[in-house]
Amino acid sequence: MAQKKEISEFKKRLANQPVIQRAVVQPLPAHEIIPLYTGSDANPNNHGPLVISSSKKRKAEVYSQPKDTGTGRHTNSLLFAAIKYLRDAEEPQSAEDIRRKGNVDLEANPELYQALKDSSKIDYDMVNHTFQYRPTYNIKSKEDLLALLEKNRNVGGMEYKELKDSYSKLPEAVRQLAEEGKILVIKTKDGQPRVLYWNDVRYNTAMDKEFRDIWHRMRVPDETDLPKELVKAGLTYMQVYDKKGPGEMKKQKTARKNRRMKITNTHMKDLDLTKDFVVTK
Repeated sequence: MAQKKEISEFKKRLANQPVIQRAVVQPLPAHEIIPLYTGSDANPNNHGPLVISSSKKRKAEVYSQPKDTGTGRHTNSLLFAAIKYLRDAEEPQSAEDIRRKGNVDLEANPELYQALKDSSKIDYDMVNHTFQYRPTYNIKSKEDLLALLEKNRNVGGMEYKELKDSYSKLPEAVRQLAEEGKILVIKTKDGQPRVLYWNDVRYNTAMDKEFRDIWHRMRVPDETDLPKELVKAGLTYMQVYDKKGPGEMKKQKTARKNRRMKITNTHMKDLDLTKDFVVTK
């Protein structure tokens, strides 16, 4: 009886389950079938057709591309382009000159016009309404560069990258002055100027070729081998001195760690939990 009852309940649950119907694909009309290959070299006998329903045709997605404006439409980008143009210009430039030669229209953007006037790198003439780049150093020729280096001879050399912003023809001026022996140039590994010095000819001393060859053959030891090389040559090197004596480094204090104490049941009888507990040494 129990088995019949279970079979009856199973049939009831099965009858309550939803019925899933099979989808039937209807054939498309002949005028809605598009061949896979088209053109003069298409062969419908060798290739099957590609069926695309006209009602399900998907339009090709077209993504808009930004127009090539040259300098960009953002105010900061236009401001950078205008300052770059004025840096290369030797004479003061009007708004019309900047629009025509620099491809930046200041009059069409009042915010840009005001930003260029307020820039710390620009001098604005309120009478003639012209803009001029304000360099860090006033260098207009290689003679100005030589005079600047001579003026700063007591403070050492001058960084090439600091001077590059002040004179657009700086590389050629440095090359000519170096060939004439008027300045000394410290270069980077790739041969680019890094530091410029005024060459005081009073301290130029003639040296024998033999001495120069010996100087260039000298090898500078590695930093780790330098103390050994000095001792081998009979020289001493600097040591760190402290109150305890030479050569001893001062020990750094280590952070104090909290002392741990194990509490067992035997300690609980003498421990008052109502008071603050302090660990003492």
